[in-house]
Amino acid sequence: MPEVTGLSPAKRRSGWTEIQLDGAAPCLLPDEDMYRLRLEVGADLGETALAAVRASAARAEAMGVGLRYLSVRPRSRREVERRLGRARIDPAGIERALERLEALGYLDDGEFAAAFARDRIRLRPCGVRRMRSDLLARGVSPEAAEQGIRAAMAEEGVTEGALLERVAVRRASRLKETEPAAARRRLFAYLARRGFSAGSVRAWIEAYWPEDDGAGA
Repeated sequence: MPEVTGLSPAKRRSGWTEIQLDGAAPCLLPDEDMYRLRLEVGADLGETALAAVRASAARAEAMGVGLRYLSVRPRSRREVERRLGRARIDPAGIERALERLEALGYLDDGEFAAAFARDRIRLRPCGVRRMRSDLLARGVSPEAAEQGIRAAMAEEGVTEGALLERVAVRRASRLKETEPAAARRRLFAYLARRGFSAGSVRAWIEAYWPEDDGAGA
């Protein structure tokens, strides 16, 4: 059975200890885990004890990577899971870290969806269909995406029609010098890409930029 041959402060990781093991690869543990597992030089680790050390190391590594990833901006559970997978953390360690991050309130797909939708509404307005599609691409469930979008729109006091108006007016102002028929086609295509329904887009163009309006809008 592996013996603990050395304990030393981990380089560039304050509060972590490197565990050197005879006949096994070393591992890094937060100091609190090392004390909890009662590791000391000369201790012999049986199969169960070694598995506990490895599991603690994987969970701690996953938590560290996950928290650093979340510190940049909110993420969905699936995004964090993918990031931990790229760090080559074992699946069991990833699952334990995800559960812990959820329990601590750092991961909440409903809150993430609402924050994502608020960002779109305030900075890059688009239609509900586009918001939903972008959230699903980030691994958010359809239910969480719908709830988050509804919550964000209620909080911001906007409707999809108001968002369409905001985007359409801004885009149309850039097409003033374009031949009207071409401008209408480009505006329609742009608004459709932004996730607004074809019927709503056509109605807006007909109301605010009719075909006989040669001056544009």
